[in-house]
Amino acid sequence: MDSPSQKLIISLVFCLAVFFSASSASAESVLVRELCRATKVNPECVAALNPDPRAAKATSHLSLGEIALQIAAENTTKRQELLDQMLVDPNTTSSWKPVLKTCKAHFETAAMQFSTASRELGLDAMSANYEVWMASDEIVACLAFMRSSKQDIPPLVTSCNYVKTLVSIGDAVTKRL
Repeated sequence: MDSPSQKLIISLVFCLAVFFSASSASAESVLVRELCRATKVNPECVAALNPDPRAAKATSHLSLGEIALQIAAENTTKRQELLDQMLVDPNTTSSWKPVLKTCKAHFETAAMQFSTASRELGLDAMSANYEVWMASDEIVACLAFMRSSKQDIPPLVTSCNYVKTLVSIGDAVTKRL
């Protein structure tokens, strides 16, 4: 039943499948690597994009750019949700709450701007770049408010730094098109 030729054919099909899937994955990850090299935050960029399977499936700079900006919008929204959790947590320092509330609004606006940039990217890269930088301004405003309130909120600083990474990715995306 299992003739040597059948085993050979099965082995050949398996090897070809492995070869083509490996070369396809390699070609797909090249786009992510190229984009991340164009940022100021290469390792953070790779860490932000690689977990999302959409990034690995991107077939062009435009599709990867749209995906990267969607990821930025989604992750900024997740950071906003973290602020929501901190606001309702009874263990959160009461002096942090006004800062968290203000920054929550900044994160919400930044997420919307990333989302708008994603939709605009294929139509007008310059407008998409403007939206990305407006998202950056929101995060800068959040940090400025925190400083002016004389508060140091480590989870908020971490979230702001992460969104700055997303801004760097968004800037690199919009400049490539």
